[in-house]
Amino acid sequence: MIKDYDVIIIGGGPAGLTAALYLARNNVKVAFVEYYAPGGKLIEQSAIENYPGFSNVSGIDLATSMYNQAIQNGAKMIFGKVKELDLKKSEKIVTLENGDIYSCKYILIATGMKNLVPEQVENIEKFRGKGVSYCVVCDGALFKNEVCGIIGGGNSAFEEGFYLSKIAKEVHIFVRDEIIAEQKIQDDVKNQKNIFVYKNATVQKLNGTNSLESADVNIAGKIKNFKIKGLFPYIGFKPATSFIKDIEILDAKGFIKVNEDYETTVSNVFAIGDVVSKKIRQITTATNDGTIAAKTINQRIS
Repeated sequence: MIKDYDVIIIGGGPAGLTAALYLARNNVKVAFVEYYAPGGKLIEQSAIENYPGFSNVSGIDLATSMYNQAIQNGAKMIFGKVKELDLKKSEKIVTLENGDIYSCKYILIATGMKNLVPEQVENIEKFRGKGVSYCVVCDGALFKNEVCGIIGGGNSAFEEGFYLSKIAKEVHIFVRDEIIAEQKIQDDVKNQKNIFVYKNATVQKLNGTNSLESADVNIAGKIKNFKIKGLFPYIGFKPATSFIKDIEILDAKGFIKVNEDYETTVSNVFAIGDVVSKKIRQITTATNDGTIAAKTINQRIS
């Protein structure tokens, strides 16, 4: 049975939840589809210090507030993963992997980005869930008083390394090229005595029998073995647009092209948040996108 909505939002991160709030407050029948958790990747951030109104807030707390506000105003959540879209007619069709089908007049794609996997690391997939994780907030507690590693030199790597240092015995951060984390975050890490940062360091191989036991790391041309129980790669992201097929709305990198109203070249199909082709990706820019797209749809429906 096909279930009807005015608007279906694909993704429940900051962009999607903001759009859901604005649409629901206008009495639009709106639902957002989320397969991970309300808030999306926002819940993986241990501490957020640059969201206006909050000097320091956890990603989980901010995501929960956004979710509750959207739901309290009438938005619905659909738990599932989108398999395919049919956007050829005015009535848009959304099919989930579990077989459920939904129809709507407007679609907002807010799927964000997915973690890049360091595929050059031997055995990286072998130890996924057995020592390798992409979420310190989710799995950090499993490594209490253990030695862990982080791959990456950006904000995420250093922020989550700092968070992990309060749980683990030691945290070793392996930076392949230059450190690009903000200076304040670098200072926090530098002042934490159980964090060790290695530049020009490339993790080459993971070792272990049933779970991760050690990692071979090339540091400035010399191989060193680190006895670690947990490894968290934070090397970047890619757009979550693999479900978009036969629609020419993607740029060369897989991001979605939109106009100033965040509408794609397909009528009544919008894209918002980190999945959009743009220069800056922040929580604040995601909520901005959701606001503009939702207000545009509200004007068309009125």
